Amino acid sequence: MNYYSLFGACLLSLLLLPLHASSQPGSTPADTVSTEISSELLEILLENGVITRDQYNALLRRADRDPMLDLLDQDDDTGYTPVETRPRRFRVRSEDGRDIFRFRGRVYIDGAGLFLDDNKNTVDDNRDERGDLGNYGTIIRNARLGAEGVMYEDFLWRMEADFRDQEVRLRGAYIEYIRLNPFRIMVGNIKEPMGLEWMTSRRRTTFMERAASLDAYKPSWNIGMRAEYRGSNYNIMAALMSGGELFRQRDVTDGYAFAGRASFSPFNRGTTYTHLAVSGAYRVNSYTQRIDGQFDRQYNPIRLRTRIGTRAIDGRFIGRNDVQDTVDWTRLNAEAAFGFGAFSVQGELTSVNMTRDFGQTDLSLGGYYVQASYFLTGESRTYRPYRGNMGALIPNRNFRPGFGPGAIEIAARYSRVDSNDQDYDGGEMDHFTLGINWYLNREIRVMINYMYLEAERLNGKQSKGSVVAARFQIEF
Repeated sequence: MNYYSLFGACLLSLLLLPLHASSQPGSTPADTVSTEISSELLEILLENGVITRDQYNALLRRADRDPMLDLLDQDDDTGYTPVETRPRRFRVRSEDGRDIFRFRGRVYIDGAGLFLDDNKNTVDDNRDERGDLGNYGTIIRNARLGAEGVMYEDFLWRMEADFRDQEVRLRGAYIEYIRLNPFRIMVGNIKEPMGLEWMTSRRRTTFMERAASLDAYKPSWNIGMRAEYRGSNYNIMAALMSGGELFRQRDVTDGYAFAGRASFSPFNRGTTYTHLAVSGAYRVNSYTQRIDGQFDRQYNPIRLRTRIGTRAIDGRFIGRNDVQDTVDWTRLNAEAAFGFGAFSVQGELTSVNMTRDFGQTDLSLGGYYVQASYFLTGESRTYRPYRGNMGALIPNRNFRPGFGPGAIEIAARYSRVDSNDQDYDGGEMDHFTLGINWYLNREIRVMINYMYLEAERLNGKQSKGSVVAARFQIEF
C-alpha cells in the first residue's frame, strides 16, 4: 500500500465517524461543522486520486445530509448532483451536465400616436360616424415570466405565463423528448407550425408587430403534439393540434387541425444564407349542438384579425367582424429569405380558404409582405437553418460610452392583406413600415416604427394616415 492509499484510508475512517454521528438522534449544530470538514476532506482525496469521481459524489451526498431536513419532510436527495450557476441570465446546471434549470422572461413597453385623416370615423367600425380611436396610447405589450430546463439529458420542458390585457395566458407549457435528436417530439401548449415570422420568436422579429398579412391569418398557441426533424440545412415539422382554447367549455366539441412545415436552406455559409419554406394546415372548426331543430351544429365564430401595427392604440382595421358559420378551412403559406452580410430580405405569401355552412358562400382571403433590413454597424441576422427561423442578434460591441455603440439596424416593410370576399366584410389594407432598431446588447433593444396605412371596407368606408410607435424591450 502506498502512502497516498494509507493516508486516504485513515481519512476515510475519520470521515465516516461524523457521518455516522450526524445520523443519530440528538445531533447538535457541531455535526454541521463536521459535515463541512468532511466535504473538504473528500475534495482532497479526489484531487490526490485516492477516490473516484463516483465515490466522491456518493460520499458527498451522505456528507450533505442534514438531519434537520427530515423535519421539513423533504424529498430524499439521493441521485442528485452538485450544481453550477450562471448569474447574469440565471441558470443552474448539474455538475454532470444532465440537468438544467433557468428562469426566463421579457418586458415590452410600447407607446404610440395615431394621425389619421379622421380618428373619429375609422374602418374599425363599418357604420358611418363610428370607429372612434384615441390619439395616443401606452401599453405593456408583453410581460412574460417562466422557467425551462432539461431533465436527464432526455426531456426539455418549458412553462411561461404572459401577463397582458388584465389576463394571464399560457404561451408555452410543454415537454419535449430530445433523446432521439435530431428527431424530437413535443407535447403541450405549442405553436402550430407556419411561416418564418411566426416560427421566429417575437424577441427576434425586425418590427414591433408581425406583418399585417401574417398577423391576420397566423394560427395560435394550441394544445397539441408536434414531431420535428432537424437537419443541418433543413427542418421538417408535422403537428396534430386541438381547437386552441386552454379553458374548457362543457358544451363545445373541440376542433382540431393537421399542420406541417418544411424549410430548406440551399446555401448557407458564414453570413450569407438563403431560405425557402412552405407550410399548410387543415382545420375543422369547433361547434356546439343546436336545439332549434333546424341544424345539428352551431359553429364557433373565427377571428382573423390584425391591428394597425401597434397594440398601444387598438385599431382593428382587418377582421373587426368574425367569420360566422365556418365548417373547416385550409391555410397555405410560402416563404423565402436571403441574407448577405449586413443586408437581408424576406417575404411570405398566405392564403386562407374557408368552407361555410347554412347556405353561405365559401371565402378566399389572403395577403403577403416583403421586408428588407440593413445593419449600419456591420452585424448580420442570425439565421438558423436547422430550425428554419431567426435567432438572437449579438452586437459586435455592446453599448457603453467610450467602448461601443451597440448594433443599429434600419428596415422597411410593405404588407397587403385582403379579407373582403363575397358577403364577408373583413376589410383590406396596404401597410408601409419604416423602422430603426438599437440593440444595446443581446438582452435590451429600443425600437421605433413609422407606419403609413390605407384601409377600406366593402361599403366604401376608408381610413388613411400615419402611426408612430416606439418600444423598450428587455429579456432575461
